[in-house]
Amino acid sequence: MDLPLTGTTEEIGRARRAAIESKMQVPAGSGPSPEQGDLDLAMVETRCRLKAASCRLYIERRAVGADTDREYETRMRMNEMIATAKSLPNCFLWVFWRERTQPDDARLARIAQNYQALAEAAALMRRIDDAASVAQEADEVEAMHLLAEAGSALRRALAETWLTDDDRDQAEVHYWLRRETSLRRIYIERHMTIDDPADPANAPDLLARLGQVARRLDERTERTKAVRGALSQIRYHARMVIKNGPEEAFSHWSRIAGAIEELRRFDVAPTDRRIAEAIGRDAASGCAAESGGHEALIAAIERARALAHDEASPEEEVAEAETAVRQWSARVLEVRELLRGRHMVIIGGQENARALERIASAFDLDDAEWVALTEHGPGSPMRAPIRRPETAIVLVIVKLAGHLHAEEARALAQAAGKPCVLLPGGYNPESVAMAIVEQASGRLAEASRAT
Repeated sequence: MDLPLTGTTEEIGRARRAAIESKMQVPAGSGPSPEQGDLDLAMVETRCRLKAASCRLYIERRAVGADTDREYETRMRMNEMIATAKSLPNCFLWVFWRERTQPDDARLARIAQNYQALAEAAALMRRIDDAASVAQEADEVEAMHLLAEAGSALRRALAETWLTDDDRDQAEVHYWLRRETSLRRIYIERHMTIDDPADPANAPDLLARLGQVARRLDERTERTKAVRGALSQIRYHARMVIKNGPEEAFSHWSRIAGAIEELRRFDVAPTDRRIAEAIGRDAASGCAAESGGHEALIAAIERARALAHDEASPEEEVAEAETAVRQWSARVLEVRELLRGRHMVIIGGQENARALERIASAFDLDDAEWVALTEHGPGSPMRAPIRRPETAIVLVIVKLAGHLHAEEARALAQAAGKPCVLLPGGYNPESVAMAIVEQASGRLAEASRAT
């Protein structure tokens, strides 16, 4: 409760600190049970960074001595940290507990490093789960091993303190790993049991290894952005070739040739299917670029022409022929009203760029993302796209995704509060519209009214 106080600013400050510290209680059984619902690695990261900073501040306060200015400044920072901890769920800065004797500076510095390592490991794991386009299965496995090592090392480091219960964040990470390794079918060989502890003295090396994985993801992210940018440039100038005719074609083909050369820097061959699809059959069929001398461009155009003559599935040929001679049905237009300007995630085998473009156009989507999955590979690449706030609907092509991935996608969509539509057959816009009307039109209409 708040009480009116009289006295100097310093006296009021002492009273306020006493009130805050009196409310700080050593939490009994701070480790959570597996039944406590969803475990949040983002909160683990936040609390561990704060705990690492609190240990370092305590060391700094010990060294203050008779310097009153530094004592005041560190005390204010301590009060800010305590206030921050009070605003977070289940966050206890045990190092500021006045009724206990804290470890020496060397031990506290080691504990701070291990808190930092656990924070970095949690951040890396979250990043990999969110980066479906750049993260690989090997990254996921390595991150889980590093997270297990960081949690085990922190547990052992805290054994040298007065704490009698496991640190809550260390315990939550352990339960998170037990749950996720089971769901993802990943086996972690080390540091998951009490009799196989990690060495807290290895925290600097652990932080370095975490940094290496993060830098690898950074490089892959930059590469992905560069490749997408170059493909987008090719796609734009190919449209301009068709739109503006032969008068401006040379300039646009030169830009396309430059983008293809840029892609070669990232080991994307001129005959890569993505380049051929970006050029498109219409631009490629009318190109006389053979006289331009751009060998890479010639190879890309030949690939685009060959791709245009590839045999399409009967279903896609029928869909394309129908859409060329008539307008969309009333059912497609009905679904378009529900999905216009929104985001769709498609699950099922490898991306079909032409089908994706038709679906996005038919329903006037702001964006459509096709998550590529291998038959027996993990389903982790679809987690982040499904969970994104902007995703309005999840479409699962069952015959391409397989029943295991279909079930996982449905469970993820349900957890995220998104409608999940299962397509047992074809995926042309008419079939998609029929499935959406039958399985999700009510929920989409409610969401549309809510916005």
